[in-house]
Amino acid sequence: MARKDFNIQAILKRLVDVKAECKRCHKTAHHKKLNLHHKDEDSSNDDWTNIVIYCNACHNDIENSIPQHRDE
Repeated sequence: MARKDFNIQAILKRLVDVKAECKRCHKTAHHKKLNLHHKDEDSSNDDWTNIVIYCNACHNDIENSIPQHRDE
């Protein structure tokens, strides 16, 4: 299944709410590129309450610490 894009209104609301900084290291968009992350790991749930903002480094750390679901 193709990954669903975030709703632009959800993105804008979340960026305003959190002042566009990494939730983990608190670097702002002026210092680092920021990424959007689904808190519940469900890429189809793009509700703004499910969006967390991380910089590239923190997002990679978070993604690498989440166990990957595999069909066996």
